[in-house]
Amino acid sequence: MNNMSKMKLCAEADSFRHAERDFKYAVQMTKELGLEYIEPEVMTGRCLLNVYGYCNITSIEDDPMEMRKLIEGAGLKVACLSAHSSLLDTEYGVDYLKKAIRFAYILGAPIVNTAEGIKPGWMTDEDAFRIMKYNLDTILKMAENYDITLTIEPHGVYTTNAEGLLKIMSLSDSDKLAINFDTGNVAIAGNDSVETLKAVVDRVVHVHLKDVKREQATEGHETGVTAGMAIGDGNVDIAGCLDVLRQHNYDGCLSIECSGVEAMRKSIAFLEGII
Repeated sequence: MNNMSKMKLCAEADSFRHAERDFKYAVQMTKELGLEYIEPEVMTGRCLLNVYGYCNITSIEDDPMEMRKLIEGAGLKVACLSAHSSLLDTEYGVDYLKKAIRFAYILGAPIVNTAEGIKPGWMTDEDAFRIMKYNLDTILKMAENYDITLTIEPHGVYTTNAEGLLKIMSLSDSDKLAINFDTGNVAIAGNDSVETLKAVVDRVVHVHLKDVKREQATEGHETGVTAGMAIGDGNVDIAGCLDVLRQHNYDGCLSIECSGVEAMRKSIAFLEGII
C-alpha cells in the first residue's frame, strides 16, 4: 500500500453474511484480515437468523455498548453504521433513522448510512422529492444534535445517477448531509462509476467499494446488489474511482463489500497494489 495514501480499508459486515455467522464472526474476520475499520449493520426488531446467530445484522434494540466493547476489544474502529431505511417513507423511515442516530452516537460511529428506498409506482418525482425533503429536515435536525453525518448511498432510481444524488444534496443546507458512494450500485444501474463519482465527489465522505458485472442486475435489483465479487474481478473501473478520490484528497474509508472471506482477502491484495 502506498504509504502516502490517506484512504483506509474497511470491511463492510455484509461481506461476511454468506457465512451465516453472527457479528462476532465479522469482527474476528476483520481483525484476522488485518483491517482496522469495520462497518456494522443494524435492523429494527429481530428475526430467526439474527436470534440464532446465522446473521451478523444486529438489532437496533440491542445495547450499542455491547457492540462497541466487542469492536474495541478487537482493536478495531467503526467507520460507519449501515442503517438502510427509506427516505420515501414518512413514518417507518424517519423513526428507524432516529433510532440509528442514537445507536451510532453510543457506538462511536461518525456516520449513519441510508438510501431512498424503493419508489412506489404511484409516486411522482415531485412527490418523491417533497417527501425526502420533509424526512431529511426531521432526521438532519437530530443528526446535527448528535454530531452524526447522514450519508445517502446509491441504491435506487434517484441515487444511482449524479443528477439525482445532487438534487437530494440540494434539499438541505445541513453540513451533516453527505454521500456514501457505492461503485457497484452505480454500475449495476447502467451508469459510469468514474464519471458519476467525478460529479459528486465533493460531497463524498464514505465509499463502498463494490465490483460487479452488469449482468448481475436481475429483475427488482436493477439499482443495487447486496455484495459484489472480489474487487478487481468485475467490470467496474475501481482504479479510476480511486484516482478521482485521490485527486480530491479523500481521506475517508474504503469499505469493501464483497462475498465472503476469500473474496475479501483477494480484494485487499488487489487494493493494496493500487491505493
